[in-house]
Amino acid sequence: MSDSEAAGGRRRRAGNAEALPDLFMGFDSDSEGEWAGAEGQPGADAQALGDAEAGRRRQRIPLEEFLRQIIGAREPPGPGSYEELLQHLRRNRAITSDRVLRALRACPRNMFLPAPHNRPPEAFVDQPVRLDAMGFNVSAPHMHATCLEALDLQPGHAFLDIGSGCGLMTAAAAFLVGKAGRAVGIDVKRPAVVLARRSLAALTAADAEYSAIAAPARFELHNVFTPSTKHQGRYDRVHSGASCSPSRLKALVALLRPRGILVTPVSPHDLQLITRLPDGRHEACILSQVRYSDLELPGDAEVVRAQLRIERKARLVPPALPSSFAADIAEITGSPGSSGGSSASATSGFLMGDASPTWPKRVAKFLTACSGSLGSSSSGSGSDHMSIDSGPCDDDGRGASARGAPTLNARELGATDCTLVGAGWRIAVHRCVLRTRCDHFRARCESGMKDAADADLPVPDHFSEEAVALLVRYLYRDEVPARAEAGLLAAALHVAQYYGTPRLAALCEAALAREVLRADSEDEDACETVVALLGLAEDAALPYLRAAALDFAVRHFDAAAATSAWSALPRRCVDSVAREATALLQRSLSLLADVPNGV
Repeated sequence: MSDSEAAGGRRRRAGNAEALPDLFMGFDSDSEGEWAGAEGQPGADAQALGDAEAGRRRQRIPLEEFLRQIIGAREPPGPGSYEELLQHLRRNRAITSDRVLRALRACPRNMFLPAPHNRPPEAFVDQPVRLDAMGFNVSAPHMHATCLEALDLQPGHAFLDIGSGCGLMTAAAAFLVGKAGRAVGIDVKRPAVVLARRSLAALTAADAEYSAIAAPARFELHNVFTPSTKHQGRYDRVHSGASCSPSRLKALVALLRPRGILVTPVSPHDLQLITRLPDGRHEACILSQVRYSDLELPGDAEVVRAQLRIERKARLVPPALPSSFAADIAEITGSPGSSGGSSASATSGFLMGDASPTWPKRVAKFLTACSGSLGSSSSGSGSDHMSIDSGPCDDDGRGASARGAPTLNARELGATDCTLVGAGWRIAVHRCVLRTRCDHFRARCESGMKDAADADLPVPDHFSEEAVALLVRYLYRDEVPARAEAGLLAAALHVAQYYGTPRLAALCEAALAREVLRADSEDEDACETVVALLGLAEDAALPYLRAAALDFAVRHFDAAAATSAWSALPRRCVDSVAREATALLQRSLSLLADVPNGV
């Protein structure tokens, strides 16, 4: 049942013979709180009986017992075991299929109840259980059975349980959808999520058959009405254990795939089966009359924060740039390793002159002033960098290191046939790799110019050995080192732009943006670097790095404005921060105005 169900609980109408197999199962109160709250003062009614104490006792009689006294019924004996409970549900047609019977049999109710509620007779009676210490109720077994039958869960289905509570419904659904399916339970109460996770773990460990058949269910702390893209349109079947207002029903239907089914109470008293149609509309039918408490609604601030998080993530996550590595490998391995490329084609428009030194010098200036983890782009020796006259690959000669990824074996290409020459360093490479993977070298090789076939290829003096070595690593392996320092990434980004490898430039930019998003606002050096990167991103037209740096500056304005780099920023960068902050405020106010009112 929903974690949000209050003490009032739900009732079912006794007149519906199909949904309510017997009268005593029909009126379903999730706790005694509803009737305790309905007690009156022991005044005139009690005095009419001549016994005030008797009047108070009479008013505290549970609903089921009160109805039995009215019709003269006799209290049926409670089930003595879980199997007897299941057979009781089968006789009363709450369970109608063997599949649901088997699923519920695989999920003993007592395993999903905390002590002392997990002992008979309470665990095996067809009544809800109130867990006061955890703040939620566990539905009566006949409601679990009724909803599982209505959902018609099939192998491979994706299932979502809203208000998963103790986790029994989610666990049974996981058994029905099997290993090819998916089962997720969400709840707004942390104790419910903790209980469900522990109970499912215990069941999986204790029952080899359940573990072998059921999908690996998971439980999350989440309010279904809090904006999220994680669950939208992902499920074949959805169940809600609390009542949804008709005005909020659209949010639940949006969780379904086309032709998906939702079973939920809809206020005031309908248990509905809703099917989402391919055109986005939905149709509903009423299964029975029930009494549930309402789904809990998030606060306005929570809704706005969640929507802003979604939009922030969209701004700060760069799209994946497709790799041409597999096609490049095919071209490289099918071409002569030492080809000089004497094509007489026209000179490419991408052919560049000397790179401007301004950009990398600015990088070096601010990064060398910062501490350790952000590093420097200046030249230097180190175990991670190629030495003078080094080759392009690791000792085994292989390229991409990820399992299953395309590989380029440098040894199979034969001896290197050209050298990148910098200020006091040299890196040997294969011309066919440069020509295939770099626009700059392709244009040079195909230019027909006198130096097109030169073995020594000069590199601009301000390009460090480490940055060019990272370029060569990328050409052979299609990757950027996972722990590359920010200074090296910034320098390599400039090298990538100069030599015409846009994917490498995008990978370096994304890595720098991640460093910015991880920056600690309490770290003065980190703040200094982030502000400097903002200026760099503006100068070099790096949209994702710019977005990350602006995000940091707006969220940690005092720390950013206190840096020396802030005073050196061009006016347009400061204006960008102001515009970003203003846009965030306006968007927040707009979202607050759009939050639905009421239930």
